[in-house]
Amino acid sequence: MNEINEFLKEKTGILLGYLDGIEPDPTDALAPLDLIDSILEEWSRKFGDRRIPPPTLKERTFWFTLYQYEEVVEIPPTMPGTAPYEALLMKNLATAKELLRENRDLPAVFYATRPGEDDLDDMDDDDLTY
Repeated sequence: MNEINEFLKEKTGILLGYLDGIEPDPTDALAPLDLIDSILEEWSRKFGDRRIPPPTLKERTFWFTLYQYEEVVEIPPTMPGTAPYEALLMKNLATAKELLRENRDLPAVFYATRPGEDDLDDMDDDDLTY
């Protein structure tokens, strides 16, 4: 579906910019968690009530990277006992960032769902628009 590919392409560029430390124009810049929320909200507005094809492994790479980024920025830097977990998150984020940059499939050792993907199991066909 072209709309999904266009969405992912646009958001991938923005996400990689944040991950590379290249912030947008400071007057337009969102805080990292606000950026993540805006991506999730926009996805829900555009695709949340539509029947769409299952995600590809390349799409799962995007969601995994976004969720890893969210985990990293949510950890308070002074929280005791998070060092090993934080190191693992940073390692996974670095791997995910390169997979995303290279437009590669998400390896089987990682997993991520797209927003609302699990919710479809709870929905009837009458709840979806075509």
